[in-house]
Amino acid sequence: MPISEKAQRAWKSGTAVITAWTAWYGLFHIDYGPHEHVFSGLQRWYRRKIDDMLGINLDAARQIENSKQQQGASGLQQSENEKR
Repeated sequence: MPISEKAQRAWKSGTAVITAWTAWYGLFHIDYGPHEHVFSGLQRWYRRKIDDMLGINLDAARQIENSKQQQGASGLQQSENEKR
């Protein structure tokens, strides 16, 4: 029993959407491990674009993290000096 033309169009459309989503996910989101791979540059570009779109500034975040670590280290040294 053959399927109707409408059902065939729906099946083809669904297949196209699922295939496109799978390709997009494979290119931009799958973690292929710590080593460089063929998609590394593309994934870095995509993540930078997403960060820019969301207003995330990685340099500022790194500076904040470094200052917190330095404050934590200096606070630890002060508490050690107070114990003596």
